[in-house]
Amino acid sequence: MVKEAGRGLVLVVSKWDSLDKDAYTRDQLAPSIIQNFEFVPWAPLIFTSSVTGQNVAKIYDLILSIADARAQRFKTVELNRWLRQCVDKHPPAGLKNRQPKLNYMVQETDNPIPAFKIFGAHTKFVHWSYKRYLDKEFRKHWDMAGTSMQFWFIEKHVDRHKAPTGK
Repeated sequence: MVKEAGRGLVLVVSKWDSLDKDAYTRDQLAPSIIQNFEFVPWAPLIFTSSVTGQNVAKIYDLILSIADARAQRFKTVELNRWLRQCVDKHPPAGLKNRQPKLNYMVQETDNPIPAFKIFGAHTKFVHWSYKRYLDKEFRKHWDMAGTSMQFWFIEKHVDRHKAPTGK
């Protein structure tokens, strides 16, 4: 629901003080917790204790950094340079003998969720795994930890069979 609503998310493990642990407990527990939340790999994980105060203030720092990430505005030229690098490194695979071609992208400025429109040809054939690839590459390039993002794939076609009107 958090992902679909386009909200920010921090995974907080509380009562960390009540657990019998050693120096390796966190490293042993973190992968299994992350595996249960694999649908939000962008959400940071933090272990806290309200009794000892461990990492409680860090939650607020994470919230502020997520708010900053959600408010970021990207220049179209930077987005297009990034898109070109991603497509050059790993072109989208086609489906049904249609090869998707991703031409350019822009950020939606009126959306409270970080959202981006990617224009191209045969965009309805962009596979879900390629969309996930773009999401991961975007997060590697820009710090978007803790927030969901949306990519909209828009078909940009020109009707070449239509005669010019002469106006």
